[in-house]
Amino acid sequence: MDGDRRMYPRRPGLILVTRLGVVVALAVLIGDATIRVALPARADAVVGTDPVGAHVELDHAGTWVETRPRSGATTTPVGCQRRWIPSGAFELRITPLGDYRQVPMDEPRPGPEYSPYQVWCDADYLGAVWIRPQQFGVDPQAIAERLVRDLPYPPATVGANPSTRGLTGLETRFWVGGYTTAPITDAVTAFGMRVEVEATPGTVSWDFGDGTTHNGASVGSTPTTRSEVAHTFEVRARPTFAVRALLNLAVRWRVNGGPWQGLDPIARSALLSYPVVESRAALVPD
Repeated sequence: MDGDRRMYPRRPGLILVTRLGVVVALAVLIGDATIRVALPARADAVVGTDPVGAHVELDHAGTWVETRPRSGATTTPVGCQRRWIPSGAFELRITPLGDYRQVPMDEPRPGPEYSPYQVWCDADYLGAVWIRPQQFGVDPQAIAERLVRDLPYPPATVGANPSTRGLTGLETRFWVGGYTTAPITDAVTAFGMRVEVEATPGTVSWDFGDGTTHNGASVGSTPTTRSEVAHTFEVRARPTFAVRALLNLAVRWRVNGGPWQGLDPIARSALLSYPVVESRAALVPD
């Protein structure tokens, strides 16, 4: 350790094999022959392309390893095997003793979706670069869309006050049960990036079942406060009115704390069969 700089031993003949103690790959040089010990296949491995178009595979340590098709079992890949290893925003510099010294990267982060990677060619360190996940075939928007599909949306219901039945000429208050104006959120950290999504309840289209509609309304509120969604039925129901609410949720996502971007809205609907009886005035003795 040199101040806040770290020293890394240089080990010729070995691919950099560990990150957080996880073995990636090992090359043993015997004369002109190279023996490579491959990792077993993993269910979470994905295949994409690196910035220059070579096929790469992601292992469970977050390292992208270049893979190449072979024409035969004894065919040796031509050239070195490149790896992109997640790192901090620093580069390595060789010291007179043959060790590596950690120094800050020359280039600042180009954007919030970029993450720093060390680039190795077998045992040779090539440098540090900023990489977007899209350059390896990973689309953060596709991850966001999957998160949105899997958000814990509560079931939507229609609440009414009076709750059991309405009266003609008397105002009834409605609301969408299960939702408030608070957003439904989720986030995942993978592939060197953090993807966040939000689905925020917005406007509601109400259909009160008697030919009256109200578009662009709110979700309303429970009887603890006075709901702004109100309707007065003029005739009684035969047998009930079908009160429907179509809730629209505005959806957005972002990567690594960058600017929010919009996705297609999500809709949730609810139905209430609401009986309405006729109210009549009656004279009673004084």
